Amino acid sequence: MKKSANEFRAVLAHVLIAMAGAFALIVFEPCAAGAATMRFKIDVDRSTVSVSVAEPAAFIRGHAIGTLRIIDGAVSGDPANIPGTASARILIDATSYRSDNASRDRAVTEKSLEANKFPTIGFESKSVVGVVMTGGHEGTAIVSGFLTIHGQTQTMTMSVHATLDADGVFTGDGEVKFNYEEFGVKVPGVLFGAILAGDEATVRFHIVAVNAETPAPGPSPAAATAPSR
Repeated sequence: MKKSANEFRAVLAHVLIAMAGAFALIVFEPCAAGAATMRFKIDVDRSTVSVSVAEPAAFIRGHAIGTLRIIDGAVSGDPANIPGTASARILIDATSYRSDNASRDRAVTEKSLEANKFPTIGFESKSVVGVVMTGGHEGTAIVSGFLTIHGQTQTMTMSVHATLDADGVFTGDGEVKFNYEEFGVKVPGVLFGAILAGDEATVRFHIVAVNAETPAPGPSPAAATAPSR
């Protein structure tokens, strides 16, 4: 159960990165040179993040799958210079973890994420590279950034696929797997730790963002804990 919480955080983190990448791609859409910076705001009601982690004795119990809610986020960039200007920030509610088991949900939020002490999860993009356009309004890119979970910040890198529709709505999708112990999260177990859960989390995300007239105010949620560069 704790694993679900761990992976969810990681998922959130990855999701944040993915969102950043996807948003960068949408902003990256080919356009006239010298185009002004474009800004997008994450639609928290249409964006989703899920995390899957093998339960202890997974061959019998399968995987624990849960979701987390994004509560704020923004993406911006100059279409004429995506790698040099694209940026994204995302904020997730650490208390929002939900699965099909109320007991697991409490374990994840109260014991693993310790949401009472660390109520949010934040992501701040660092770079967007390897942009490859696969169509007039869609493409892929490699996004890297800083993810802060449970008071710890780690660098994350992932591939994101993004599209921008005729109405100016951006969507970013991706999946990433990682070892959640990198965030200092212990692998949960049963029978007093005799049988451990898997240490790998699979995070899947679907991010939706809409045009915003003005940039979201305030510093990045990860700015305070991001390592000096």
